[in-house]
Amino acid sequence: MERFGVGVIGAGGIAGAHASAWLTFPDDCELIAFADMDERRAQERTEQFGAKAWYRDPEDLLRHDDIHIVSICTPPFNHAELAIAALQAGKHVLVEKPMCCSLQEADQMIAAAQQSERILGVVFQWRFTAEFLRMKALLEAGKLGKPILAHMVSFWWRTADYFRIWWRGTWEKECGGSVLNHAIHHLDFVLGLMGQPVRVMAEMGVFAHEIETEDAAVAVVRFANGALGSLSSSTATFPEHYRIIIYGELGSVAAPWRLSLADSHYQAEVEQWLNRLPRPEHGGHTAVIADFLRAVRLGERPTVDGTEGRRSVELAIAIYKSALTGQPVPLPLSPDDPFYTKQGIMEAAKASAESKRR
Repeated sequence: MERFGVGVIGAGGIAGAHASAWLTFPDDCELIAFADMDERRAQERTEQFGAKAWYRDPEDLLRHDDIHIVSICTPPFNHAELAIAALQAGKHVLVEKPMCCSLQEADQMIAAAQQSERILGVVFQWRFTAEFLRMKALLEAGKLGKPILAHMVSFWWRTADYFRIWWRGTWEKECGGSVLNHAIHHLDFVLGLMGQPVRVMAEMGVFAHEIETEDAAVAVVRFANGALGSLSSSTATFPEHYRIIIYGELGSVAAPWRLSLADSHYQAEVEQWLNRLPRPEHGGHTAVIADFLRAVRLGERPTVDGTEGRRSVELAIAIYKSALTGQPVPLPLSPDDPFYTKQGIMEAAKASAESKRR
């Protein structure tokens, strides 16, 4: 069986999670090289995980003929540039969340994957948890009845020191705040359960940090299935807390796991049904990479491909558009929308900040 060579671009904290997951499958793949603008960090990762080489310039890594798959673990601002370069170099690409900074970049990445006939995947490891899989099975089987409301709380605590890293808290480099970079896993979780949103209304602000991007936001969403959603995110809330609850006609289901059905006999019946469902073999990044390896080997789409990964970017940008303009935002966003591009988002954020200073 062919072993795939793997290169990792970006050698920060999340690169360790990728490298450890790739090493879980020694019969399927081999770590070849790391690349990072910080040469010391690239060298340390290479030694830590037993790779063969390290580079400062990602282009040197992409020249390796024995590298077939590239993990992109850099800050969001260059995800698109690096993913497109890797795809054009003939590599399959697995990119960390968020996929990129704009819908324009997402579409360029998807187009590059199609043109190169390579696979593009996005890291959303929550899609592989037992909680998500059981909640999705309940909804697809109609066990909750008609969906009524999705409630998401994604509360994080980040100190001033966290934002002293050069790229964080800026529209240009981080491309967003609590919504795009912290709540993005939970947004994807909700989208994976509830489907396409059709309208968003939102408010956001900076309350506890000296940063450009938002540290708290609240949105109300209408989904195509008729249900409503309430979505809250923050990096200024202590203690950290998350909760995702889906309410239906017959009761609710939540992560962390809780099933509450109005009829106790029906609840017992549904719990027995759930216990017959298969359990996931892997969790975390290991589950994502197992799924991606399967997709590459079989020539199939991964669970979260570029098109699926784009959905959470669009929802985050719709939240930003509504909060910055003070208007409800219909979805999908079109390519002629000012918020389709990163530049358009940055200009709107700058104009909003200037108006508040007057």
